[in-house]
Amino acid sequence: MSRLIINKLIYQIVTIDNSKYGAEVPFKDGLNIIFGPNSVGKTSIITGIIYGLGAEKGLGIFKSIQNPFKPEFYQKIDNRDVKRSYLLLEISNGTDIITIFRYIVGGDNTLAAIKRCAASDFFTNDHTEKLIVVGDGVFSENGFQRYLFQFLGLHQVELPTYDQKLSKLYLENILPLFFVEQRAGWSQIQARQVVRYNIKEVKKVAFEYLLGLDRFKIHISEIKLKELENELRQKKDELLQKEENLFVIANGEGLDEVLLIRTEPIGKVSIHDYITYLKDRYIAETALIDGSIGIKTDEENRSSSIRERLKILNYRLRSANGKVDKVTLELAEYQSYLQRIQSNKYKNKQLKKIQEFSTDLNIKICPVCESKLLPHDENECFLCHNDLTKKLSTPEQNLEFLEDEENTFKKVIERRLLDRRRVFEEQNNIKDEIIQLEAELDHQITTYAGSDFAILRQRILSADNLNKELEKYERILKRWTDLSPLRESIKTNQALVDQLKEEVNKYAQTENDRIIIDTIRGFIRSNVKKLGLFKGKADLINSIKLDASDNYTPYLDNFDIYNISSSSDNIRIILSYYLALLQTSLKLKSNGRIIFPDILILDEPKQQNLDNDSLIDSVKLMVEMSNNSSQIILTTYSELPEDRQKLEKHIIYEMKSKTDFLLKKQLAN
Repeated sequence: MSRLIINKLIYQIVTIDNSKYGAEVPFKDGLNIIFGPNSVGKTSIITGIIYGLGAEKGLGIFKSIQNPFKPEFYQKIDNRDVKRSYLLLEISNGTDIITIFRYIVGGDNTLAAIKRCAASDFFTNDHTEKLIVVGDGVFSENGFQRYLFQFLGLHQVELPTYDQKLSKLYLENILPLFFVEQRAGWSQIQARQVVRYNIKEVKKVAFEYLLGLDRFKIHISEIKLKELENELRQKKDELLQKEENLFVIANGEGLDEVLLIRTEPIGKVSIHDYITYLKDRYIAETALIDGSIGIKTDEENRSSSIRERLKILNYRLRSANGKVDKVTLELAEYQSYLQRIQSNKYKNKQLKKIQEFSTDLNIKICPVCESKLLPHDENECFLCHNDLTKKLSTPEQNLEFLEDEENTFKKVIERRLLDRRRVFEEQNNIKDEIIQLEAELDHQITTYAGSDFAILRQRILSADNLNKELEKYERILKRWTDLSPLRESIKTNQALVDQLKEEVNKYAQTENDRIIIDTIRGFIRSNVKKLGLFKGKADLINSIKLDASDNYTPYLDNFDIYNISSSSDNIRIILSYYLALLQTSLKLKSNGRIIFPDILILDEPKQQNLDNDSLIDSVKLMVEMSNNSSQIILTTYSELPEDRQKLEKHIIYEMKSKTDFLLKKQLAN
């Protein structure tokens, strides 16, 4: 039976001057109230419990460099720098006790040290296990969560993710069902659920896992079924596309994974039979050719020589074409640069004219550098001589340079045009030679050896065509055969899909699931009534539903359950729900399926508009249901003395004023 019991939390802080601060908080079975005003350290006790369990992601902490504690735990306390701080968390599973040591600062906080002893004996007990509490190895052989799951009687499960992988269900995924964090936790049920592992429908599966629903397995099957159906559809589309492509190429169709093709010689046959037919014909044709007379003659050698020369000429022609393209591109670049030179010449000529007429036109500002024109000052610009010490070029100097550049590029262009004409001439000569050789080869083919060779030539051409046809269909057959692994994968996927479909379709809500859901819903309705929600309207309370449609959270068909009354109603609904989970676990624990850890950690519901009367009503409800088989840890406060008296019996730790902080300086021994 799964159980988590918090026995004790100890803080120890050591400053740079070796001053020591700390706190020791004991817990008991049943209701544990941590009482005190705001900002004195109530939430730091809850933070210590969650941090000690290695579940700080449930507090919104996702990087090891982030610290969930207040600065006095790891930076400064009483203006003293913190040198080292750690906590000891003593927990039990109802049978065994362990103490968890974890650094806050001053040591490796990615590891936790575990000893099977009480917190008071931790430093006198020799046997220590150091386990990975942060990072990828938390479920490895040396992983803290693996150890903790085994200690608490929780079985490890892997769940499908949105990126088609599997992920463990981590402690921070089930934590939101028995821990409500102060800031965001009261906004909705499982508000602090960690979704960064991409687990599909994580709120549903976490609920089904902890409450022992048979539907948990079916839910996993449904998720896997959706994945497999999507994967199967993609594979079928891929196979269909590739097969249709081969049907077009081969003029064929498929039948029972066999490719049938339509042929002129023998009609519709399988591609295997057609390849066999082509091979037989090819062997027959080559045999006739080999037996023919005059296979090698001088004329044949000459034909072969002509073909070789044609190959060389074709290569030279392609090379010449490339040269022409390259020179043409180069000339275009030269022409472009020449145009820019001519444009710059025009600008400098205009500048020269402005310079000549600057006095007559009464120009006071240089249009180039925007300096004042002071022609009698040698250090000032006189049309683009902004700083004569830098000696910028004059329009006359620019024109002289540009004229030289223009002449140079005109000569280059002229030379490259001549080079291109030479390549053109080379192209024409190669083309003429190719035409002559092709004519000579054609004449030789048509006249060589008379009718006897014509028959031989026809047989050779026929054999060549048969060989080409054979190679074509062998390639098609290989591509068809290469699709076999994809077909087998589709068959395997289809079998799994059919199996999962049958499993899912057979599922009807089991008696176990019905009892669990009905029990939770019954407790929710009862709790809502006792907390005065909906002004006691029985018809509205009895209409509250709970099922898988909304992550197993309570809802009403005709109203938004969270927006039909006062703002504190949201908190009372959430309280009713979490108390119902614990009540159900306690009532049905004997069925051996529920692994809910029989603990609730509720951090300051009053911070979220819960009024004093509702708080007292909630505590009464907690007292009624809590016993030696469960534990509720509640942080809260009321300034009314009468409220404190009502809670006093269950207060296990109190900070009595706004200056009575959790961490207190310890006297030297």
